[in-house]
Amino acid sequence: MVIGILGSGSWGSALSIHFGNNGFDVIQWCREKEVADSINRERENKKYLNGVPYPDSVRAVSDIKEFFEKVKEVVFSVIPAQFTGDFWKANREYLAKRKVICASKGIEISSLKLLSQVYAEAVGGDYFVLSGPTFAREVALGRPTAAVLAGKDINKTFEMVNLLNTRLFRLYASDDVIGVETGGAMKNVIAIAAGISDGMELGSNARAALITRGLHEIKNLGVRLGGKEKTFYGLSGMGDLILTCTGNLSRNRQFGLTIGRGEGEVDKKYVVEGVHTVKAAVELSEKFNVEMPITKAVYAVVYERKNPSEIMLDLLSRPVKEE
Repeated sequence: MVIGILGSGSWGSALSIHFGNNGFDVIQWCREKEVADSINRERENKKYLNGVPYPDSVRAVSDIKEFFEKVKEVVFSVIPAQFTGDFWKANREYLAKRKVICASKGIEISSLKLLSQVYAEAVGGDYFVLSGPTFAREVALGRPTAAVLAGKDINKTFEMVNLLNTRLFRLYASDDVIGVETGGAMKNVIAIAAGISDGMELGSNARAALITRGLHEIKNLGVRLGGKEKTFYGLSGMGDLILTCTGNLSRNRQFGLTIGRGEGEVDKKYVVEGVHTVKAAVELSEKFNVEMPITKAVYAVVYERKNPSEIMLDLLSRPVKEE
């Protein structure tokens, strides 16, 4: 079976390598022709996932029509969240005829919509979301990983899980698309906060508190949006949050570390989705009257250039309340 991967960043490349190493033929679409040519010629994505070899079962293309001519059934969409809607609209005639799995994480800033809602309006058709504690490099290297695949129709979701499950990449099925997407998007915001805390050397106690209270914020927002509470205590909620807040491969955590240390910003070629998501999250918290002090603190530091030390004191001096 041929699987299509839309996107040539580290996560799209990791999925291409993983499925290519596990019995699938893979076509990977790259926006940049030079990246596609490099993958085909050197069997490596040196720009976004250097040092990890591609199997011969993966072929990269930069022509979107050629991609859809070769991929007829299952497509992973791994386009950065803020560009996803426009891409889907431009290619709706192709996507509507295929089963689409969104592996991007984020909230569309312009509409405050989750990506499933964007897809429903832009395309319609079979839509699933993949999320969980998944560092791209570890997946590409064949390290054991577990994640969640969610779809509105649980029977179709189980069919997809059984098709894609591999020995080193275990998938769990869920029918809570909204909850899974909310957890995947919001964990990036809390990871920035954890990175700032660690960059300021505030200690393990502070990090644990941020993760725990951050999960509380994510759950409250997700439930208000229509997600199921239990989802936030699983792989796509707590699991992804812990990984992103503590692992050094996390771009969002690294971004926070640079702020906490006063070092400036991370490498611009990597997408730090939490920087975009926090803007939408603050607006959603106000729209739905959800208290999200950590999220608002991250916004104050990133966009209002507030002093992290002062913001931390503000968080700690908030009125005492029952947990």
